[in-house]
Amino acid sequence: MPSVYYQRNFYPTCYYHIYNRGAHQRLLFHDARDYNTFTQILRYYLLHPVGTPPSIINRRQNKVTNLVEKTSIPAQLPYRLLAYCLMPNHFHLMLQQVDEKITISNLMRRLSIGYAMYYNSRYHHSGTILQGRYKNILIENEMQWLYLTKYIHRNPAHNKQSYELCNQDLAHYPYSSYQNYLGTRSEDWVKTSDVLSRYGNNPYEEYREFVQDSDPGPIKRLTLDCNELQ
Repeated sequence: MPSVYYQRNFYPTCYYHIYNRGAHQRLLFHDARDYNTFTQILRYYLLHPVGTPPSIINRRQNKVTNLVEKTSIPAQLPYRLLAYCLMPNHFHLMLQQVDEKITISNLMRRLSIGYAMYYNSRYHHSGTILQGRYKNILIENEMQWLYLTKYIHRNPAHNKQSYELCNQDLAHYPYSSYQNYLGTRSEDWVKTSDVLSRYGNNPYEEYREFVQDSDPGPIKRLTLDCNELQ
């Protein structure tokens, strides 16, 4: 892929699409424990950007046990998560950079190390679990910004296993932020107001209709190569 996807210039107020996948086509998530562990680590480092790094793994139980919030959440966080989707062999994040000093690179480093420690311990694996460095791209306009959330939330429809998991209804897929946008789940670390404020009196239903429409809009031209991301 072009080297532009590996540039790490994260500018305040700008939004980014972040993506990575398992090394050697390996699954990143085998079961609910894996998915939930990843989201626990993601949430922790979103809310505690300089929190204590991974002494978080109980090696006997192979799970995260002490992501204890020992410090208060900063008044202003350095980055915000607008959307995410975890798939069996890859993940998508949509993030906004807020702070000049603590960048998205900090989050991705801590997230990758934390999940790799858990994965390697649980599955007796050694070495990298991700396919090299994560890819990122700057979101350049509002149309791309809005359609990217749709692309992320429609991802399970392109994977048979994931689509069957939610009974072919994306609103029931448990490992994405889509339910936050429908008002059926509330995660304090997912910021939906930027998108939902664009809609009228019934933003949840209007956004559902937007996502249910399978038209990808401009997303294929404006973000990471969709063929690469499947």
